[in-house]
Amino acid sequence: MKKIFVVILLVMSVSYIGNAKVKNEKIKNVKKTLTTLKSLKSNSKELNSQEYAKVLENFIKKSEKYLESGDKIQLVDDYINDIENAKVSKKALKDNYDADKEAFGIVEVAIFMKSSYSDGEKAKKLTDEDYKKMQEKFVKTNKFKQLEGYVEIQPVQPLQNK
Repeated sequence: MKKIFVVILLVMSVSYIGNAKVKNEKIKNVKKTLTTLKSLKSNSKELNSQEYAKVLENFIKKSEKYLESGDKIQLVDDYINDIENAKVSKKALKDNYDADKEAFGIVEVAIFMKSSYSDGEKAKKLTDEDYKKMQEKFVKTNKFKQLEGYVEIQPVQPLQNK
């Protein structure tokens, strides 16, 4: 009887220690998440004209590399992270309108005209489904709603012989 009682106590203590470890890990994860959220809030200051110009300039430089490699998925993701999610003053938007249109145009042409910028290895691996997902993601952005119609892709007209 004593042996059974000792075994039960041993099993209970092991499960108690195991539960304590799980709870400790959950607490660490919650603290980590809260720290991340606080840092995101502190990093979301409103950008002025010069800061936003730098963000746009950096994006355009990165986009050239993505287009060379054909990494259109990363291009769209960076556009959303860097430009769409940037908190920008109205004056900064007005001051950087042309650069904003340029960045928008690069992404729009890259994903809506599949053959554009398709020389890179990563672009060759993209499926129609990949393009559809990128397009849906891009169309949902506020920038798309602001700037749609800015870039009008004209069909190529055949040359007429005289």
